[in-house]
Amino acid sequence: MSAPPSILDYRQPVQFHMGEVLIRSWNVLSRHFLTFAVMVGIAQLIPLLVTLYWGSPSHAGRVAPGETAAFTFGVVAPMQFVLSSFTGAIVVFAAFQDLRGRPVSATESFRQGVSRLLPVLVASFLRMLLEVFGFMLCMIPGLVAMAALVVVMPACVVERLGPIQSMSRSADLTSGHRWPIVGVSVAWLFLVLIVSLSIHAAIPGPTGLPERLLTWAWDVVSGSYSAVFAAILYHDLRAVREGIGIDEIASAFD
Repeated sequence: MSAPPSILDYRQPVQFHMGEVLIRSWNVLSRHFLTFAVMVGIAQLIPLLVTLYWGSPSHAGRVAPGETAAFTFGVVAPMQFVLSSFTGAIVVFAAFQDLRGRPVSATESFRQGVSRLLPVLVASFLRMLLEVFGFMLCMIPGLVAMAALVVVMPACVVERLGPIQSMSRSADLTSGHRWPIVGVSVAWLFLVLIVSLSIHAAIPGPTGLPERLLTWAWDVVSGSYSAVFAAILYHDLRAVREGIGIDEIASAFD
């Protein structure tokens, strides 16, 4: 008896398994970890260097007490948001290249990320606003919004949709599968928080270079995995709902 077709090339609706999404996301990340780490790490290095310069002894002495918080929320946080959204788009494209059995090129991934930068930024910003608004109302609406919008990024990159269309597409694809997505998302958020707190606890005293470097390294790993997970989840949801394989899904890149 021949083996059943992979979900990558299935031509009919198949069952959705969150465990398989998690495992395949890790497999894709591990196969191209160095490439992802370089692409994401270089981008995330920019706010790190800006923060280190702002906190350097030569500069810190000229900074008023309230200026540090204003600088963090007014400059560093927006910079991190833009770069995280951009690198997320890069990793999504690279993950789809791996799924298609094609070489993962940092140059081509960067080019695709640049071509979708504006809609990706707007979609990411609107997604963040809705999730924050949901959590302000109550925990449950926030979790539902987080699950409904989890594949906004790949919908925007792969299908080349506008921000609003990407959000609508994500809500449609996740319909019927949101509670498993909520469970995984909450577990992932707890893991990110625990590791971040552990880094801070392992290096007592004022925040210095070692802690910032470890935090940067963890942000690179967690950010890369989150983007790969979104890409794999998006693919599997489309395979389940539409019964199409990876070649049809990624045909927009050709």
